[in-house]
Amino acid sequence: MTKSTLFLFVLLLICSCNSKPEFNIQGTIENYEGYVFLRYGNYVDSTLTEDGRFEFTGSVEHVRNATITHKADGIYSAQFFLNNEEISLKTTYKEPFIRLVEVHSSTNSQMKQILSDLEGIMEDEQKLRGNALYLYMDSITKLYPRNEFIAELTSEVVTSDFITIDQSQQLLSTIDTTLLDPLDLKSVMLSLDRQERINPGDPFPDFSFEGFNGETYTQNSFSDRYVLIDFWATWCAPCIKGFGSLLPVYEELEGKLEVLAVSIDSNKEFPLKHLNNKNYPWKQAFAEKGFQNPFLEQLGVVFLPFYYLISPDGEILAINPKIDEIPELINKRSSLKEVLK
Repeated sequence: MTKSTLFLFVLLLICSCNSKPEFNIQGTIENYEGYVFLRYGNYVDSTLTEDGRFEFTGSVEHVRNATITHKADGIYSAQFFLNNEEISLKTTYKEPFIRLVEVHSSTNSQMKQILSDLEGIMEDEQKLRGNALYLYMDSITKLYPRNEFIAELTSEVVTSDFITIDQSQQLLSTIDTTLLDPLDLKSVMLSLDRQERINPGDPFPDFSFEGFNGETYTQNSFSDRYVLIDFWATWCAPCIKGFGSLLPVYEELEGKLEVLAVSIDSNKEFPLKHLNNKNYPWKQAFAEKGFQNPFLEQLGVVFLPFYYLISPDGEILAINPKIDEIPELINKRSSLKEVLK
């Protein structure tokens, strides 16, 4: 081998060792001309569309949640999973933002399958009771310990009350928790702390909430009735939707169930304005400081809506029950008490 040949060989070897895996995004967009932006984490890149096409290349250290927007600070409306691979995107602009139509890549297919598998487990009560949720999450966290999407998914599962505290801690020890937003991680730890202290079967802590007309609501305000404490806010769409689902349940259980809806909005005026146009038949109250309210932190309220179903003697019957399951929970408890008399 000549010196020049040897030099070229060494140069190629060095370049090969220094090269990083890259992603290559090939995208199309309808109804739009101009710059599009690739966003993930705090990173923003841009490129000009040409004939309805755009391309991005780069490198990531782990799977990221990403989006294509028409603004540098655009919302995550065309979301996909970004990994070092070939990615094909089909998007369209529909006022006021870019929407994702199709995405093709190995990672996106894998993450879509994981979501489908989890939905199947969550909809099957027998699987939930059979520890399937933990076993499945244990397998995927070991496969993807440094995956932003899996980290976020794990944070939701460990705060769901469907697995034990020990299982939650095991899952968190497997993933790289630095991939989580610090505030989200704090919420997770608050929720786990609550699971160690407060669970169904335990007495609900003494409470006192102020109503909008100056009244005070405590456990004694609801003697001989089951109480659903519903933490909500006007900015929470599922909360408002939950009110609609709760109404027929409340009417079905008239005389047995009382509802105390506790707003955690930043200002009393927001819930008052919303309630002024409604005619909900249950009690309404307000908790100051939102998620930072000391009592809410004690209860582990880290998302909305958040429900506590309490028996007339102050025992926690369920935490975050499905609304349509509330009549069965109450009627079963009432029947059992009659038998035990």
